[in-house]
Amino acid sequence: MKKLIVLCMILSVSFFFFSGCASTGKRLDANKDIVADSGELTRIELERSAERLAKDIGAHFKKNPNKNGVFVALLPTKNNTSEQLSTDVFDNNLVGALRKNGVYTIRTETRDQALSEIQFSMTGLTEKPLSLGTMKSPNYFIKTDILENMFKHGGDKIVEQVINTELIELATQIVIWSDKSVYRKQAVSGGGVGW
Repeated sequence: MKKLIVLCMILSVSFFFFSGCASTGKRLDANKDIVADSGELTRIELERSAERLAKDIGAHFKKNPNKNGVFVALLPTKNNTSEQLSTDVFDNNLVGALRKNGVYTIRTETRDQALSEIQFSMTGLTEKPLSLGTMKSPNYFIKTDILENMFKHGGDKIVEQVINTELIELATQIVIWSDKSVYRKQAVSGGGVGW
């Protein structure tokens, strides 16, 4: 009888221990807008901001066309927040949305690789040499910084992030367009914001 009671206790404890610790992941809807406990920017917020800013940049160029065409170089977005944001999500969506709005992006960071391929094609080892003189140079830069401000209001932790984007004319270095997206959130107490 004692053995049966001990066996039942072991099984009960084992059941509660393993059922309490065993959790399975579940898929969430990637299109559902959720707020991070820490207040950091989410992928959806970065994508929406990029799309809105690209639409506004496209509208700027429709009102102010450039007779030489519009070619922009996207400078890598600077994350000046306490969070590890995937700025590539913002940058890639901005490039795609700019293209949809008739603004072409030049990847200046791949220029060395392109020149190497052109040089190789001129050796005669390829089917056809690549044409010289067809590369484009940007006439505008797009510069984006993501800034953060944290403060308390009424005892609540507030996180405010600003995505500031500037369009800079390359020849003059004049900022010809600027806009921002602001996100303000109440962080969950003890949920990732260390202050």
